[in-house]
Amino acid sequence: MKDVIYQKKEKMKNINRVYQFISQNKFFTKKEIADSLDISFPTVAKIINLLLDKKIVIDKGYSDNNIKRKASLYEYNPNSFYSIGIKIELSSVSFILINLNGDEIKKTVIIKNFFNDENFVFYIMEELKLFLKNFPYQNLITGIGISLSGIVDNKSKILKIGTNFNLFEKNMEIIENTFSLPIYLINEANAGAIGEFFLNRTLKEQNIVFISIDSGVGAGIVIDGNLYKGHSSKAGEFGHFTVENHGKKCNCGNEGCLEMYCSNRALVKAFEKEFNLSNLSFIEIFSKNLADTEKGKGILEKYTDYLASGIRNLLFLLDLDRVIIGGLISNYSHYIKESLEKKVFNNIFFEDKSILEFSKYGDFSNLIGAAFLPFNDLFIHLF
Repeated sequence: MKDVIYQKKEKMKNINRVYQFISQNKFFTKKEIADSLDISFPTVAKIINLLLDKKIVIDKGYSDNNIKRKASLYEYNPNSFYSIGIKIELSSVSFILINLNGDEIKKTVIIKNFFNDENFVFYIMEELKLFLKNFPYQNLITGIGISLSGIVDNKSKILKIGTNFNLFEKNMEIIENTFSLPIYLINEANAGAIGEFFLNRTLKEQNIVFISIDSGVGAGIVIDGNLYKGHSSKAGEFGHFTVENHGKKCNCGNEGCLEMYCSNRALVKAFEKEFNLSNLSFIEIFSKNLADTEKGKGILEKYTDYLASGIRNLLFLLDLDRVIIGGLISNYSHYIKESLEKKVFNNIFFEDKSILEFSKYGDFSNLIGAAFLPFNDLFIHLF
């Protein structure tokens, strides 16, 4: 039995290695793969034949590189399969359709306070039907990844704890049944970490934390190339670090949680209170130049105090190669970057400021990470 399991693992390892090669090299021969990856030619041939059968690889005839002996030339076909990503927030839902390369085929963001409706799952399904209405290759969609703020049970397809949504034990399996596609639930911070890994290949050998700042605050932790979820998938609840003793009451039941001071909602509330405004959006903090005023700068100074405290705790705990801050705030990083660095790196333990960065993808990482989830199981299900 152990030998069979080992053989299966080796087979999947080789398939994944070959796939990584072909996805980075548009045209290739079997010999080029075998030589580059140090895998036997017969093994490469078997894998290529499997990929040809699934149209992930296309036969392009013969290569002109070898004069003595003609070699079959192949092309990677990223449009052989597609995947859907959904990101659910308090006042918005985003949809994306991508191919195997992660190329965006279609994306839609709907701004709507739909979480007051207990039938929000049905609302999402109706919007997804509209999103896919004119897509001609729905038979090539492998699955649906769903990013949510909270603790999820992917096996049971349940949003177990969504404190920001005031939802508990919400079953989402009906989406899977309605579309006849597997769904993959994931915490939004973990989705962001996956998205950063796929979008930024330089992170492959690093231990990172992706801090997702949205309606809540969370952390996706990647150690030795693996997403760390913890014993019961509660790892990375960064937003519930206590940063203010006897501070603001949080939905989790604690007081003084980081989320109460650094989430998008918390920042908007701080600006609304200071400037005596209502119905302010996060983007308007910056587009209306409120952040450029003395009062605005003071609010952001307190914001970075709390955020730096949380980040230092993460670094002390995990000794990371990289901390990436994602979410809408990353689009306005120049407002807080210098101050945040000074506060994080104000001790003898941490000196390399380059380990702290803001995501280049804004709040897109979570969505693309969710969309990549069905591809994780792609080869297991295909072969």
